Amino acid sequence: MTLELLLQAAASGLLLGGIYALIALSLALIFGVMRVLNFAHGDLLLIAMYGTVLLNNAFGLHPYVSALVLVPLMGALGWAMFVAFIRPLLASSVLMQAQLTIGISFMIQSAALMIFGADLMIVHTEFENSTWSIGGIVIGVPLFTAFVVAVCSCAFVGWFLTRTETGYRIRATAQDPVMAQLCGVAVPRVQKAVFAASIAVLAIAAGSLMTFFHVTPHTGVQFSILSLLIVVLGGLGDLKGTFVGAMLIGLAESLASAAFDSALAPAVIYILFGMALLFRPRGLFGKGSIA
Repeated sequence: MTLELLLQAAASGLLLGGIYALIALSLALIFGVMRVLNFAHGDLLLIAMYGTVLLNNAFGLHPYVSALVLVPLMGALGWAMFVAFIRPLLASSVLMQAQLTIGISFMIQSAALMIFGADLMIVHTEFENSTWSIGGIVIGVPLFTAFVVAVCSCAFVGWFLTRTETGYRIRATAQDPVMAQLCGVAVPRVQKAVFAASIAVLAIAAGSLMTFFHVTPHTGVQFSILSLLIVVLGGLGDLKGTFVGAMLIGLAESLASAAFDSALAPAVIYILFGMALLFRPRGLFGKGSIA
């Protein structure tokens, strides 16, 4: 591998890692507040991606404009999902929660297959083929824009959690829900709001992805697995670790694809994940729950 190819792969991997971070951040937030691992997370992203395609086909909306339309709709979907499925199982075992969310995942996949078929679907934009060349490194404008949007969204989430009263309530609920309840925090309301907001964030990730990526009924599984790997690598419930873990996963995936073969890239990610479980079971910074 030449130095130029190495730098190209590293740049692409870091940019992609920023988008992975936004997707995984919402999953980490749900686990941090409710201790629920949502195995249908990627499939909820899938719904937003198909929504982006439908809005583009019907009204010609740009993916980022579609994201603004889908944010409240995905939030409403998250609210309904929490009330109907998640809240009744908050006190149940992890196995019960996994069975439920995996079942929801299968339902969404089957529905997508029946409605849209197995064909690959994309959204065309006016700058889809635009690139910048910096020191011999070619960067796609759609990928770079998606990275900026994703990182800014992650930064906003971090600011909201650390600088607002609602953010303090969310953090208190994540640290000790019983004590938070005793201090006057409406824990059930906070949990419902966090779940709905976390699903709404997926609309932004979907709009970013659809400027350069495609969607099929099985895309959701890919992002569900990837998000779970990132959350565990960064530390269950550790948002800072999740962000860094996403950047590492994106970098490892891109470098492995360039050095070996694209089919071997997942193997490198799983090896990295296994080493993290072995040597850092509480995540990269040692602040998460034990995986």
